[in-house]
Amino acid sequence: MRSSNPAVIPRNYLVEEAIEAANQGNLHVMNELLAVLAEPYAYTDEQIKAASLPPVSTTPYRTFCGT
Repeated sequence: MRSSNPAVIPRNYLVEEAIEAANQGNLHVMNELLAVLAEPYAYTDEQIKAASLPPVSTTPYRTFCGT
């Protein structure tokens, strides 16, 4: 199963956190996310952390597909 299913996928909230931090001059969050995504089938501790569910929000999450 591990060879067919990645440990982590780029969840929207992780990408948004990385972009927000980068916009504030902190590239550490982006670099961590990119490192986790570089080997999606490795199942490291960092990937397990990144694969966790998003924080609970009182506002429904909305995305926009520009296509």
